[in-house]
Amino acid sequence: MIDPSKKQKFVPHKRDGSKIENFRIGSLPPALLALALLAYLAYSFLFPPAPSKPDDTWTRIQNEKVVRIGIDPSSPPFIVDDGKGNLSGFDVALANEMANTWGVKIQWVYTGFDGLYDALNAKQFDLILSALPYNPTKTQDVYFTHAYFNGGPILIVRGDDATTTDLDKLQGRAIAVELGTNGDAVARKWQKRYNLQLRQHNTAQDALRALQKGEVSAAITDPIAFYDFQRAEADTGVGLNAMNWRIVGAPLAGENYIIAVRRDSPTLLHEINAVIDELKRDGRLEELQKENF
Repeated sequence: MIDPSKKQKFVPHKRDGSKIENFRIGSLPPALLALALLAYLAYSFLFPPAPSKPDDTWTRIQNEKVVRIGIDPSSPPFIVDDGKGNLSGFDVALANEMANTWGVKIQWVYTGFDGLYDALNAKQFDLILSALPYNPTKTQDVYFTHAYFNGGPILIVRGDDATTTDLDKLQGRAIAVELGTNGDAVARKWQKRYNLQLRQHNTAQDALRALQKGEVSAAITDPIAFYDFQRAEADTGVGLNAMNWRIVGAPLAGENYIIAVRRDSPTLLHEINAVIDELKRDGRLEELQKENF
């Protein structure tokens, strides 16, 4: 029976039940301790804890019932202006979901893409939602939200190909890529391992037409180029539909699209992440993507 008056000393054990002798934190290698500390600091820097008191940006949004969103409306199918002031696209649909959740209205602020970060930090608007790819060089200036879209290169096969489930099923076969793109780089990375016969084309459209004609077994391109090609071909009356193509698995590399807020807006950051996470859980984010792409 354990005597409660005596303090028990914790002794760690191995999986086989034997004691780990002379264990102490100080016995860990300095490099391991440094790595753990850096990981903790990086996580704290990129993903701040929810503040106990709402920040000024979120307080203003709630008081005025208006969220100001910085955009460059020239990136279909994410966001585009029809020339009459009417906005449409995936980013617009996502912004509407956020505004409806918060019970606020949207004020769109038009800004050239290259000036979005400067305008955000000059407090011309509250956040950037404008086909914005993750940029690690900006993490000291802004907070980035969770990703809401992965624009990394995708593997595409013809709709009648029911056997291709990954790159390893294409060993020794021809694959079309757009020269100089991320998809081209990914294909070259795996070229030797799977003996891929790369066919480089000047445009994504040319690569997809090669697949369409049966000149290659697959194509690797970014999803936006693929969706644009589908839309353009359908407009010409060729009659392409989802049955003509099949996207194989997840993107072959990460190229995340995110929302940016100022570093003085951690509450707003958490509120945006909450909406994105909920849209992912209930499948609504995927529905919005299908509706707009």
